[in-house]
Amino acid sequence: MGVFHVWSHTRVTNEGYRLDELRRAREALRAERNRLEIEVATLRAPGRLSSLARERLGMAPPAPGAVVAGRAVAVAAGGTGRAVGEESLRPAPAEPAVRRVAQARREAVAFGEAMARHQPE
Repeated sequence: MGVFHVWSHTRVTNEGYRLDELRRAREALRAERNRLEIEVATLRAPGRLSSLARERLGMAPPAPGAVVAGRAVAVAAGGTGRAVGEESLRPAPAEPAVRRVAQARREAVAFGEAMARHQPE
């Protein structure tokens, strides 16, 4: 009977330590989640996105009169982002970024094809 009492007491004590450890881990994870939620909110801030679009992607706000509601826009591969039928020769604001994205896609495809040729069979 005494052996069972010692064993059960040891078992309860060990599980108590384990429970405390798990509680600390849970609190650390909650703190991490809160920190990440704040970071996501900061990264999604409209002002930050606007500055990244300008600085990294070379984008700019559309020129006055360039956006017209209800008109189709050609943005497919090779498209300029101008409204269909628009005769302006002025480049669209996001055109440099469109070219960089298209070039990056071509390079990625070429890299994938090169890697496929060098795969051992």
